[in-house]
Amino acid sequence: MGALGTRRVHELMRRAGLQPIELERYSRSNKIWSTKVKRLRLPDLLCVKTGLRVEVRAKSNLAIKMSDAETNPARRWNSGLAPTDLIAFVLVREGDIGRLLAADNAEFFWVKDLVATEAQSRLGPPKSAGEGAERDREWPSIVPKANGVVQAIANERIATLLQGGRRQSYALNGKNSYFAATEPFLADSQFLAGVPPHKALLPNPATIKWDPRALLQSFSPIDRYVAIKALGVVGTEPDIALVAKIAEGDPEGRVALEAAVALARLGDERGLVLIQSTINQPKIDFLRMEAVLALSEFRNHALAPRCAAMLVECARNESLVGDEVRQAAIWGLGKDGLRTYQALLSFIDAPDINERVHAINAFGSDCSADVTKMLASILVDTAASAQRRSSASFILGSAIPPEIVAPWLVSLSAHSDKSGRNWVLATLGQMNPTALRPYIINSALVEQLEPLQLFSPQTNWTRSDTNIDLLAFVRKQTVDLDD
Repeated sequence: MGALGTRRVHELMRRAGLQPIELERYSRSNKIWSTKVKRLRLPDLLCVKTGLRVEVRAKSNLAIKMSDAETNPARRWNSGLAPTDLIAFVLVREGDIGRLLAADNAEFFWVKDLVATEAQSRLGPPKSAGEGAERDREWPSIVPKANGVVQAIANERIATLLQGGRRQSYALNGKNSYFAATEPFLADSQFLAGVPPHKALLPNPATIKWDPRALLQSFSPIDRYVAIKALGVVGTEPDIALVAKIAEGDPEGRVALEAAVALARLGDERGLVLIQSTINQPKIDFLRMEAVLALSEFRNHALAPRCAAMLVECARNESLVGDEVRQAAIWGLGKDGLRTYQALLSFIDAPDINERVHAINAFGSDCSADVTKMLASILVDTAASAQRRSSASFILGSAIPPEIVAPWLVSLSAHSDKSGRNWVLATLGQMNPTALRPYIINSALVEQLEPLQLFSPQTNWTRSDTNIDLLAFVRKQTVDLDD
C-alpha cells in the first residue's frame, strides 16, 4: 500500500511540473528488506526544483491519521518533518483478483496546519503493550461515501446532492469545509471537511526558486541529506569539490554516504571508492545495506559497469554468507536495478536458497537475445546441475516473453539428448499455450506438450500465483484430528 501510494503521489507531482525523486530510498518499491536503515527519519519524496518534501500515507479507509508515540521524541507523528513539508493521504483499495489500486488523487496537508490543530486530534489505543508504544493520532474529518456536489454551507452543515439523486447533509461540528457551493466531490478518496483549516495544493514550480546548496551548512542532518540528495541530480561540475568534502567528513554517516553517491552521480569515481569503503567497513552496520541499494540505482549511468562489478563482488563476499546484503546485491543486478542480466547467471544456482530465489526473480522480460540463448543452453547442458537447470527453466517459462524464447526452445527440442529435451518440454509446458501456438508447428511436439500444458497457469486454475497462495494458506489451516 505504501509503495502504491508513493508512486501515485510521485506521478501527481510530475504532472504538476515538479521534479520528484525518492528521498527515502525504496519508498516506491514493495520489495521487503528486513535490514532497516536507522536514524534520519525522512519524508518519502523530494522535488529537486522547489525543495518540497512530501511524506505519503496510504490508507484503506481515508483518514487524517498518523502514528504517534507521545513519550518518544524520535517517534512522534511529525519526527523528521518540517512545518513546510506536505503530508499526502492516498486511498488504496482492493481491486480485481486481489490487486491493490491507488486512487487517482491524493489529499495534501501542510505539516504546520496539522501541528496547529494537534490539540483537536484524537489518540487511539496503543498498538502494542510496550511502554511508549505508538498509537494512531487522528484529526476528525468527513469522507463522503458517494460522489456528489456541494449545494450549500450554512449553520454548521454541508448540504450536498449525491450522484444517485439523494440529498445528504453533513454536520461540521467545528470542522472546516474544503469545498464551496457547486463544487463536485469524490467518494472515499477526498475529504469533504476536517479539523485542519484547509487542504494544501502542490506548488507551481515556476513561482519558487530553490538552491539546495543553502542547506549544506545546516545543523540539521536531514537538511544536509536533502541538499546532497538534490545535488546528485541537479548539481554541476563546480559542486564536486563541496560534495566530496561532505562525503569525506560529514559526522552523520548516512549523509556522508549519500554525498558519496551524489559524487558518483556527478561522474567522480571517488564516490565509488567511498561507497566500496562503506560496504567493506561500514561505520554503522546498516549503512552497508544502504550502500548496496544505492549502487543499484546507477542504471544507464556511465559508471553502471563499475557499479555492477561492485555488486557482483559483494554478492560473492564469503564473509557475508547468509547476510541479506548479498541478496540485495544480487537483486540490484536485475530488473529493479542495473538490469545486467548476464551477471545474474552465476547466481541462479547459488548454494543459499534466499540468494537463489532473489537471482531467478530478478530477471525481467527485457532480457537480451544473448542472455536468453545462455539460459536455453543451460537446459540442454548435461554438465549443469538439476538445480541450475530448474532455475533456467523457471526464468524462461515465467519471465521472458514466449515470442523471444519459444523459437529457441523449439529448435533445441529437436537437437538435444533425452535429458535436454525433457527440460525443454517442461519449460514450454509452463508457458501460455495460446502464446506458444504460432511456434509449435510439429504435430509430434504438439502432442508431447498437451499433457504438460494442463499444468500451465492459463489452463489449470490451481497453478495461478494467486490461487497457489490461497490453496497453501487454506491447506495449512487443516488439522488432522487423528494425530
